[in-house]
Amino acid sequence: MDIWQILMMPFSWLLKVFCQVFDSYGIALLLFTVVVKIVLFPLHLKGKKSMIKMNVLNAQVQEIQKRCGKDQEKCNQEIQKFYAENNANPMSGCGWQMIPMLILMPLYAIIRRPLKYMMSLTEAATTAVANALGWTDFTPVGYNELTLAPMLNAGNLETAKTAAAATGASAAGMFLINFEFFGLDLSKTPQLMFWKTGWDWAAIGLFLLPVLSAALALVSSLVMQKTNQMNKDQPAPKMNWSLLLMSPIMSLWIGFAMPAGMCVYWIANSLLGMVQELICGRLCRKDYEAAQREMAEQAARAKEEEKERRRVAAEKKAAAIAAGKDPKKAHQKRKQEPGVDLAASREGLRAYARGRAYDPNRYPVTPYWDPNGPAKPEKPAGEEEKAGPLPSPAGAQTGEQKAKEAQAPAPSEESGDYEEAYAGDGEET
Repeated sequence: MDIWQILMMPFSWLLKVFCQVFDSYGIALLLFTVVVKIVLFPLHLKGKKSMIKMNVLNAQVQEIQKRCGKDQEKCNQEIQKFYAENNANPMSGCGWQMIPMLILMPLYAIIRRPLKYMMSLTEAATTAVANALGWTDFTPVGYNELTLAPMLNAGNLETAKTAAAATGASAAGMFLINFEFFGLDLSKTPQLMFWKTGWDWAAIGLFLLPVLSAALALVSSLVMQKTNQMNKDQPAPKMNWSLLLMSPIMSLWIGFAMPAGMCVYWIANSLLGMVQELICGRLCRKDYEAAQREMAEQAARAKEEEKERRRVAAEKKAAAIAAGKDPKKAHQKRKQEPGVDLAASREGLRAYARGRAYDPNRYPVTPYWDPNGPAKPEKPAGEEEKAGPLPSPAGAQTGEQKAKEAQAPAPSEESGDYEEAYAGDGEET
């Protein structure tokens, strides 16, 4: 016996007992689902209560997100601290929904290999049984064991036990499994193109099992969403169709990819899940009402805190204005400070079109020299270094510069200045 047989022993033993007592594989799967739902019901109820608590805390979580703004790291830290202080786990409300998925794994293995898990036969014993029944090229892979199990009947059971015992395995656990359920063979896999095997109930019924399974999975999801509302007056949450359709699509895929026994389990799981949701809704009614009252109190407290925050902000602003520290007036005073020439950087009606650092006197205007006039005298070396500051353009000199120019002597004729050359050129014209 390997480790997988030991881990799946509770499931295989339960399914085996139901098969032997009721002599029906379909009824055994239904009862197996009922037992699983009953065992997991406390966890389901605990998940419901945790979800109610998370709905109550959701308003405060939104306040934390609003307070932290775009600082995502700080927001996550604050939310985790808040959950720890309130002993809440955001994943506890949906974790229980994954448990039925985990049950599918051992159940699928048991359905696929009934001789190994339900009858405790080794691979060598299973191969010997198949050879004794006339299947000479048998290998214990895929659904071969599920095909071999219906071949056992009252006439060849003893022969199969003898063949299994010859390999050293115990044949005491071998028994007959009745796979017929409402005229359907649950050991077969439903076919999407069922008409290829004929228009009989055996083919049509197997095709309808996955379709019914997907439809019930969708209805179960809608019922669960309806029962998750805090009360009847609460607006229904926006439907997330991707989550709603995930379970039906999965059940449809399982139905057409695996033996029909999986469809029976899925159908029973959806029906019992709806009943379970209604029972949990009644048991959690007081929790719903208490949570609704607490949410109303939180909303009222949040409203009062917002009023108080606005009142304090208004008082601080009034005190700042009274002390002459109004930020708006301070900004206006800053604009009126000396040394800040905003007109120099204005172009038309667009303020700062040339930029705040624009200076019209940064680069001097190059004097005009007529190329047809007298030759421009060359300046002696080092004259540029001795020269004073470059002249400013016309209309941009200050009063002090104009006064100095008025006191300066007029340029001589021999100086060859460009102004005299320009004036002589004008007289000739």
